[in-house]
Amino acid sequence: MSKVTFSKNSIVLLALIGAIAVALSAVSFQFSSYASNEILKIAAEDVRSNAQIQAHDLERIMANSMSSVSSNLHIIANAPSVQGDNFESGRIIFDTAQNSTSDLTNFYMWLDRDGKLVWLSNINQTSYEKFKGTDLSQRVYFTQPKKSLDVYYSNAIDSNDDIPRVYVSYPIIDEQTGEFKGMTVAGIRLATLGTFLQQELPPDFQSTFGMVDRKGTVLYSATQNFIGKDMFGNEIQSAIPVEIKDPFNRFIKDSLEGNSGIGDFTYNGTTSSIAYEPIVIGGSQFGTLYVVTPHQFAGNVGVLVDQQRNLSTILVMVIGGIAVGVAVLVVTWNRRLERTVHTRTAELSSKSEELKRSRDSLAAANEQLKVHDKLQKEFINVAAHELRTPTQAILGYAELLQMDPEDRDEMIKAIYRNSMRLQRLTSDILDVTRIESESLKLEKEEFNLKEVIQGAMQDAKNQMANGKVKFVYEPKDVYVNADRGRITQVVSNLLDNSAKFTKEGAITVSTETRNGQAIVEIKDTGAGIDGEIMPRLFSKFATKSEKGTGLGLFIARSILEAHDGRIWCANNSDGKGATFAFSLPLSKT
Repeated sequence: MSKVTFSKNSIVLLALIGAIAVALSAVSFQFSSYASNEILKIAAEDVRSNAQIQAHDLERIMANSMSSVSSNLHIIANAPSVQGDNFESGRIIFDTAQNSTSDLTNFYMWLDRDGKLVWLSNINQTSYEKFKGTDLSQRVYFTQPKKSLDVYYSNAIDSNDDIPRVYVSYPIIDEQTGEFKGMTVAGIRLATLGTFLQQELPPDFQSTFGMVDRKGTVLYSATQNFIGKDMFGNEIQSAIPVEIKDPFNRFIKDSLEGNSGIGDFTYNGTTSSIAYEPIVIGGSQFGTLYVVTPHQFAGNVGVLVDQQRNLSTILVMVIGGIAVGVAVLVVTWNRRLERTVHTRTAELSSKSEELKRSRDSLAAANEQLKVHDKLQKEFINVAAHELRTPTQAILGYAELLQMDPEDRDEMIKAIYRNSMRLQRLTSDILDVTRIESESLKLEKEEFNLKEVIQGAMQDAKNQMANGKVKFVYEPKDVYVNADRGRITQVVSNLLDNSAKFTKEGAITVSTETRNGQAIVEIKDTGAGIDGEIMPRLFSKFATKSEKGTGLGLFIARSILEAHDGRIWCANNSDGKGATFAFSLPLSKT
């Protein structure tokens, strides 16, 4: 087996194509990384925005609910039955108030001027008899509003039965004398308050919330053991990871200043946003409400963008591989021609009488090599353009498909069209390889040319975008014995070639039989054939178009010659367009 060597120019060409492929991969990867990071930033910002919105909404819901409770207490305190110490009528008002806010409050209490229990709603008679007259005069919810003669919201857990509660109280003032007569009090279990607010969160919103009073005491937490504890006490501080303890404590201190805000904390690879909102009731800060939202949505987006990034990298690698493969194929053709030239030179140089002819042949071969080298470079440029155009479209639509899966139908169609374009280019290159290696196989059968022409014309019509080109064909039954798929390929290539150079006008197809041959003519009104191209029109890489590889007519000629047919062309005599024609032997049956 002979050793294959490459010239310096071939090695430079291969290195250049490899470098371009690597550069495209790097650029694509960098762009994908940038796009991925931007998408993650947008997703994370969306999580933060939702957390702030939920914190604000929950704060408003709680403030309004607490205001409703204080309004009930105000109404009760001024009710005639309570003002007149009418127990039977008064307790009905307390029970009615409890029923109106039962989703939040646990009971309403009536205390006399000395702080002793007169009535407690939401309790059975036996329990009432047990607690009737209990002295609650030392409770802050009694002493504080008694001094201020105004509504009071407890900012710390104040309970005499070890059940964490907050209280809202309103003094009973005699309307005639202004004398203090007692207290109306509403008790709210913190567990009930937490359940009430949790129901206000959207069911698909992966968040939790908590509350502290304005002194830093936990009013509600998803961790029940923390309720009633000081945020800065040992029990809670020992539960905070060391890595985030200092910034977390500064964050909590800032949140108690009465402003809104948000912060991000990352632990064990998981990031969560904590939004806080001051709870303002009656113009005073009752406490601070927190909403904790993990960046779960952003993580899902991260998976999608990683998939998109991998897809982009794979596609660019495939493109680079195809480009290198095409370059190697062209260089191999070049080496084959060089070996032929060297072989002929050696044979001719052995005979002195043939020296002159050898030199002439060598010069001609050298000129052919230059032409082939020029064609090779043109083909690489055209093939690179043909590969890049559908590939960029595939990459672009694949990225859009990741970002916006709702519009996937049109994007999938576009990806399919460009994939088919890549497949056609690959098929052309493979056909040229088969032709060059004389391994093109035909599967002959008898068929009517009319069916092939009608199908190819319909496909060509579907691909024409402007609608300014008319297709004309008068169907005739013409039977041949040939490879139906390959003849379809020839007709399609000729129609595509005419459509490429015909902006408007008509493409006319006609058939006839003559001397045992089927003759097919395809006439267009396009730009015609360039004089520079005409001598080598049916050779490899012969093209003056910005689109196409110049392989279609070469493949068509090779297929027809394999059928003992031939192909020819000429510009039309009226100067408008050109006519392509080919012949095939008629079927003998």
